[in-house]
Amino acid sequence: MQQYVFSMTSRMVTIAATCALLLCVLLFLLGVEIGTRFAASLDTSPTSSAPATVSTGTVAPQTSPDAGGVAATPAAPAAPASSTL
Repeated sequence: MQQYVFSMTSRMVTIAATCALLLCVLLFLLGVEIGTRFAASLDTSPTSSAPATVSTGTVAPQTSPDAGGVAATPAAPAAPASSTL
């Protein structure tokens, strides 16, 4: 039985490393594209809770129905205490 020895030259190692790096970059870009399309499809779905139109630059608080059936609303700001001297 003949024994085979697998050896790689430095050029073959460089080519393999370059291909592995390019594969990782392409997979990352594919993930970004899939994520962008997935987010866009969620924005245009008819079940979205509120339109995303904000003209003042502030974000309106969203209620979360998945918090055990209780809507999560932000706490009201506390009124300043009046001091009597």
